[in-house]
Amino acid sequence: MIKPWFRKISAVVLTIILSFTVLSLPAHAFINTDYYHLKISNECNGCNLAGADLSGMDLYGSALLNADLSGANLSGSLLVDAKLRGANLTGADLSNAELSAATLSEANLTNANLSNAVLYNVLMDNAILSGATLTGADIEAAIIPDADFSNAIAQSANFNQAILSDSNLSGADFSNAPMRGVRLSHSTLTGANFSGADLFRAMMPNDTIYNGDVSQFGATN
Repeated sequence: MIKPWFRKISAVVLTIILSFTVLSLPAHAFINTDYYHLKISNECNGCNLAGADLSGMDLYGSALLNADLSGANLSGSLLVDAKLRGANLTGADLSNAELSAATLSEANLTNANLSNAVLYNVLMDNAILSGATLTGADIEAAIIPDADFSNAIAQSANFNQAILSDSNLSGADFSNAPMRGVRLSHSTLTGANFSGADLFRAMMPNDTIYNGDVSQFGATN
């Protein structure tokens, strides 16, 4: 028969061992819970999905408000009408992802890969896209005012009818980008490259229609 005092000591020892085991687990070990929660419910607001592999996943209409998706692989994923306001997508791979009508307001996409992604009619006010790669992306009719595009690479990206008013485009590369009717009112273009870009009927930082020259705004074409 096991003595009562031995049972108490055993329970204490077991508790201590389990505590140390949990504390010694790497941080990413806790991602699995959020990952499966997202797969089951299509909602994971404020979750830790940093570095998660969500490539090719159907996340249509998903709710990921303020989620940590830094370094996550979302390439080829379906994110149409997704709610990503305030999400941390720093360094995330969103190449070839479908994000039409998604909400990315105040999202951090610093150094994210959005090459060939579809961002038609997205809402991205106050988003940070500094150093992001948007090569070949479809950003037509997107609403992206007060955003930071500094040093972004957006070669051949489609910005037709997009709203980029009051945004920082300094040092960004928009070479060969279709930008017909784009709104750049009060935006900063210092050091931006517009060589080969189609700016027909574009609204420039001084609220005038594009006249074939961007040098007065510190940019090149």
